[in-house]
Amino acid sequence: MTATRAFVSGGHVYCKSRQEDVDVSECLGCGRLRELNDQASPPYIVCDADAPVALFGEDPAFLEWWFRHRRRAR
Repeated sequence: MTATRAFVSGGHVYCKSRQEDVDVSECLGCGRLRELNDQASPPYIVCDADAPVALFGEDPAFLEWWFRHRRRAR
């Protein structure tokens, strides 16, 4: 596990996996997020840069819906 620290500035943070500046609210739903420290100065997040992020949720009903409606035409 490679934990990386990124500092929050103006509600934005640099995402090393996406290699772009993102809104910090997008980090809250990310599976790589390990820590959000908003009490520090400056505030920062800690991410597991090597962890794979699932494209789909864990909900089996969502998976069924996704594959039913997003199948490629043959």
